[in-house]
Amino acid sequence: MTTATATATDALTDPERQFLGCLMQMPARPARRLLAGMRAADFTGGMAAHVLQLAIEVVAAEHTPAPVTLYAHALTTGQAPGEKRREWLSGWLIDTFRDAPPAELAHHLKAVLLEAAWRRALLAHARRIEQAAAGSSTAVLRELADDTAAIDELWTRYQAATTAPTHLEVAA
Repeated sequence: MTTATATATDALTDPERQFLGCLMQMPARPARRLLAGMRAADFTGGMAAHVLQLAIEVVAAEHTPAPVTLYAHALTTGQAPGEKRREWLSGWLIDTFRDAPPAELAHHLKAVLLEAAWRRALLAHARRIEQAAAGSSTAVLRELADDTAAIDELWTRYQAATTAPTHLEVAA
């Protein structure tokens, strides 16, 4: 599989990219509502997290998060240094926008992404406890076990996303 084919396939099957593709179709105001409670750290990293951060910044400035706006913002803020990085970002934005599902799926995808982020945070927390259980003092272990603020905050954002209006209807 070529890199171009892999990129196009990712745009069709990756929920992070699908969410961003939906977002790029929205005017600024609905995009702002959709982005409420989202953080770039909620994504698994890479280009999707970078583009989400660009979108958050663009929408905060009350601009529509269209691909050209995101690209221009990356250029003007120095977040796409070098020709190769600009070329990669441009192609990534084009593929993601072109292969995006309907914008009506954005709220559902947001809930899917926040659930996945919550599960990753929960797993990372469990791993820290497991590692600490092998040799840390009970006081340290107890403190670590009680430190669930980040997980709790993600759970709250996920729950808010699951109660957001989806505007989807099921055909009978």
